[in-house]
Amino acid sequence: MKMHSRRFRDPLISQARPYTILDPVIEESLRFAGIRPDREAILERFMAGEPRVAVIHGSEDHPPSLGSRELARRVIRRLWADDALPIGVSHAIPCEELSHGLLGSHYAFLGRNVCASNVAALMEAHGYDAAFVLGACDKMFVGCLRALVEADLARQRRKVRPLYASFIPVSVGPVVRLTEQERRPFALIREKLTPSEAETLFGLIELPISPAAYEKIKDCLDRAFQKRMILESEKDVLEGVVARRAASHGANPGSWEAALVNRLIVAAFGLVPRGLDLSLHPPGDAALARAVGRLVQGIHRRERRISVSHLVRMNMQNAVTVWSATGGSPSWQLHIHYLAQAMGVRLSPAMLGRKMSKVPRLLSFDLEDGGAAPGLAAETDGGGNSGVDTLMRTLSEKRLIDDRAVTLDGPWMHRITDARSANGRYFHSTMTPTLPSSGLSGLRGNLCAGALARNGGDPSPYDQKVYLAEFFLGREAFVEAQAGPGGVLDRLRKKVTRDDLYRTWLLNWGPEGATDRSGDPSPAWTRQRLWDYLVEGGLLRVIVFVGGEGPRASGMPEIEIPGRDAGLAHGCVIATDGRVVFGGNGLSIAHVVPEAIAGGAIAAVRTGDWVYLGLKKGEFQVVTAASGRRGFAAVPEPELAQRPEKAKRILALERRRAHFLPSVRVVLDSVSSAMDGVSPKRA
Repeated sequence: MKMHSRRFRDPLISQARPYTILDPVIEESLRFAGIRPDREAILERFMAGEPRVAVIHGSEDHPPSLGSRELARRVIRRLWADDALPIGVSHAIPCEELSHGLLGSHYAFLGRNVCASNVAALMEAHGYDAAFVLGACDKMFVGCLRALVEADLARQRRKVRPLYASFIPVSVGPVVRLTEQERRPFALIREKLTPSEAETLFGLIELPISPAAYEKIKDCLDRAFQKRMILESEKDVLEGVVARRAASHGANPGSWEAALVNRLIVAAFGLVPRGLDLSLHPPGDAALARAVGRLVQGIHRRERRISVSHLVRMNMQNAVTVWSATGGSPSWQLHIHYLAQAMGVRLSPAMLGRKMSKVPRLLSFDLEDGGAAPGLAAETDGGGNSGVDTLMRTLSEKRLIDDRAVTLDGPWMHRITDARSANGRYFHSTMTPTLPSSGLSGLRGNLCAGALARNGGDPSPYDQKVYLAEFFLGREAFVEAQAGPGGVLDRLRKKVTRDDLYRTWLLNWGPEGATDRSGDPSPAWTRQRLWDYLVEGGLLRVIVFVGGEGPRASGMPEIEIPGRDAGLAHGCVIATDGRVVFGGNGLSIAHVVPEAIAGGAIAAVRTGDWVYLGLKKGEFQVVTAASGRRGFAAVPEPELAQRPEKAKRILALERRRAHFLPSVRVVLDSVSSAMDGVSPKRA
């Protein structure tokens, strides 16, 4: 063995110090995996230029990473068996669900950017040849992917060997339900509840248990206790029963619908080995051996076509298509721009608009059966589908993807020939989609330069309607209103006039020129009577604005869409310059640009304003009464900009930022808008 040979063009081999520092790290990784370290073998492999591979897994306090430590041990053992040098890397990132309701929730999404900078620095400083990334969190996966793309492109510019990567999601937890024994204590309080309360509570405990389900059950029990239907001791016992079950592995965020979509989109980039994208069980030894062997082979052969940046570039359009076909995750809309920016590619709104209109929604979320993630994983294990390969095969039938694009396991056209067809349970065919389009649409108007509308069902009840606006500055005010006695719409109900209510009904539902037909509301009705009529008939159209949650003001935390039990009427829409939680059957509007703190018109919205929403034409306007065919006209943008509320709210948001950690404020000031994926600003 020739010591420190320069023939590999490897700066670590040609220097004296890196080996002496790296050897103890590799030894510790081998001990972690249960392998007795062999210093002679490590030295020989290092000097021979064998691949140095980082095995990146989530930290122990990150719920979506449950199972990644054991999987990391197995990957390390397999890499060592293939003569590679494995290095275990535990990577921490804030968990959005753990920070729920706390100030730290403002930091969770930006953890993606911090993750990217940390991993990029690691790959460059330590000179790794490849990385296995293990977990299920979208922010960790995307942060690592951006880092690996940046490092690979930097190496290409220096004309050194490329960087490779493989992403292996951890297994999905099984469906969690209350056992018969755990349901028995609930039967003891049934007679104490009103029929409606009992129906709600016992309907919830029949469903799969998750943290979100636990929240709803807890709300039911809290109401029953406050109304003195049950004792506090009974409430505590029942909450404990559900809490213990909701803390099971199958109820953690790695098994939720958002994590399922994350797995499928990352796999659409060609970065997940075949058959490892979705399963209830960890990958078998044979599958893991194939995945490791393929990556090590690519490193030895210097295959640039499967380098991480080449796979991302070739599959960017495919990933956009899968994003649209799986329901349009709001977070992934930002992630796609974030990854495209790393490649130096700008995805135009027009291109995304064409995708969103042409791609049908093919993934259904069957909550009755325990949610799409566990159900689809169980079906995959049973041979009923082939995971992402089934989805890609279905999309290729209508030429919606580029099947010539390369993956770690060859071109898609070769992979999908053996894939199972969609059977209509979770994956649907393009002939019988769950929705004819993705349910996504871009919006523009005097309210924004851009926004993303996501519709989980039939858009017709929402389209071409005039809405009454209610404004909340910040998520905390919105959550506080939900807990109030009057619910979310209480402030609007007190402020809106009788004439406003009647005119809104007339614009949305009343026949032109009508004033008082039998059964229709009359302008002579009282305000409360009109309000009750519209709410009970499902005719009230309200848009609830939650401003000040954009990336620079707040780190872009998620806004949860409350149900009708929080006072939200049927047909209500949530609009925010932040993000909204993925899922649901209603309409939400997120990523409003410019955000409030940057002077966006969302900061000027008043409770009681009229807002027109036209989904088909992408219209999003504050309007005022006017003569003409539509009966309203858009408020001029200069008039919105001069409203005194706007300046006051911006000042309040600047004061709120002072409570954030100084290091976080630095990150907030250095990111782009939602339109560019909340990415690092370019110089």
